[in-house]
Amino acid sequence: MPLEFDMELSQHEQKILDIVNNHPEIMNNPEKRAHIAELYGLSEKTLRNRIAELKKYGLLDMDKKIVSEKSPKYLITENDEIDLLTVFNLLAQQKWSILKITGIFTTIGIIYSLLATPYFQSTISLYPAGEIAENSSILGGNLKGVAESFGIGGLGQTPAYNIPDIIDSRRLKKDIVLKPWTSSLYPSGSNLIKYWGIDKPTWFAPIEWISTLLPSGGFSADPYNQYIETAIENLGKLISVDEELSGLITVSVLMEDPGLAADIANYISKFVKNFISLEQKREAIRNKKFIENQKADAKYQLEKTEERFVDFKEKYPQTVMPELAMRDIRLRSAIEENRAVYITLRQQYEIAKIEEAKENLLVSILDIAEPAVGKAKPKRKLIILLSLLFGFLSSSMFFVVKETIN
Repeated sequence: MPLEFDMELSQHEQKILDIVNNHPEIMNNPEKRAHIAELYGLSEKTLRNRIAELKKYGLLDMDKKIVSEKSPKYLITENDEIDLLTVFNLLAQQKWSILKITGIFTTIGIIYSLLATPYFQSTISLYPAGEIAENSSILGGNLKGVAESFGIGGLGQTPAYNIPDIIDSRRLKKDIVLKPWTSSLYPSGSNLIKYWGIDKPTWFAPIEWISTLLPSGGFSADPYNQYIETAIENLGKLISVDEELSGLITVSVLMEDPGLAADIANYISKFVKNFISLEQKREAIRNKKFIENQKADAKYQLEKTEERFVDFKEKYPQTVMPELAMRDIRLRSAIEENRAVYITLRQQYEIAKIEEAKENLLVSILDIAEPAVGKAKPKRKLIILLSLLFGFLSSSMFFVVKETIN
């Protein structure tokens, strides 16, 4: 902590003290003292004499360091505010140390940017077609309304598919991992496990070494399944999905090979399109089968009601009595009701057959992926710039905190 003195320094003495503070090398170097004196409009002799007087007052110690100034300087003032001028002077005094630390961090950033694995990005864009909503209203809304009107259960609304969820599914990632891909590294084709060398033993694997020392609980996973899980995890980090408010879905794939990145991105678009189309086809078949069964049951109920009505009329040709007239009305109402159910189901059955037969446009592929012409990662300029800023800020903060603690 600086020492405080009761004596008042003159303006000239304060000036000499500031000169020594900024240029401590003049204490025992006549050449530098003469040069600095000239810069401040003094003679070397005057500057030397004034330094001797400050030593006599005890304001300078024998290690050529200032013991006190007119008023001690603190980074934090009495009002708990930061003295920016004092901070600036502190950083100016430590400029060479800050430059060294900043240079070290910048060098590390340069080395990393040069040694990091380059990745290429390919992008596709998908757009859900309106057929999905239309199918939901025709097959789902109408048929569900018919089922509810006549007490028929089991017919639900046609499911809506969330494309980002399909892309993020483990099923798709596993298909991509196990599918053979041609690349510059493997022209004849290889899966991603082989391409990334996951199945090759690593000479430095501390996590695996530690896991072998821990108890397994009597269970050991198949190594090939472990390779698949590792590859799926790696692939998940390289695929990104962005869904806009308009419904446009953009899928980006990063890979070490530009051609491989484009092939995987295009495979994703085909998988999504085929998956939704197949599921919609299965749903249409299920709905048609359900309606067919309900139609057969409605036909059977209609025939049974008609048979009961015929038997009743044969037994009672004249329905003069009130009880017989009421039974006649009920049988006729039952026939009309069953006939209405049968006709409606027959109409919906024809619609279901049409939906099963036609090809629905459910997903539109707006942009196909093409091999990238430049690297997407690492961004070398950005890495170097961030390394430089981090080195400067961290070193500056270090000296400021250190001075504050002192």
